[in-house]
Amino acid sequence: MVHTVTSRVMRNAMDAEEVTQDVFVKAFQRLQEFEGTGKFSTWLYSIAYRTAISAIRGRKDPGASLDELKESGTEPYAEHDASLADRRKILEHALATLAPEDAAILTMFHLEEMSVEEIVTVTGLGASNVKVRLHRGRKKLHEILRLQLKDELWTMHTNE
Repeated sequence: MVHTVTSRVMRNAMDAEEVTQDVFVKAFQRLQEFEGTGKFSTWLYSIAYRTAISAIRGRKDPGASLDELKESGTEPYAEHDASLADRRKILEHALATLAPEDAAILTMFHLEEMSVEEIVTVTGLGASNVKVRLHRGRKKLHEILRLQLKDELWTMHTNE
């Protein structure tokens, strides 16, 4: 779960592995600060998220934009017959075009099934800010997927 958050923010496997290691070192060093009033996983997510955000802010290249991905020709997902594995790749590709914070928040909410309150604890953002980021992130993700998949998105949505 820690690696998922760091990967979503860092967008580079080696950087994510390094940050994941840093998270566990920080968690071990701060273990006495865990009060036990909330979930341990939420506390650990908080360290992971904040460590990754600090790391991403410290580097020059925060990731590729959707326009850069289109220009580089890495948009092979317009085919109409995507398998489940291909759909996961498509989703990962689309999430990579979002701001790292938004991708992490969407991942926590939808994939890790964290509540808004837990995300507030992890990120330090207010509940309304988390909800706005979720709404805007979903909207932007939908637009990205619509552009990438064209008719396939409609098929995926109606089959579920």
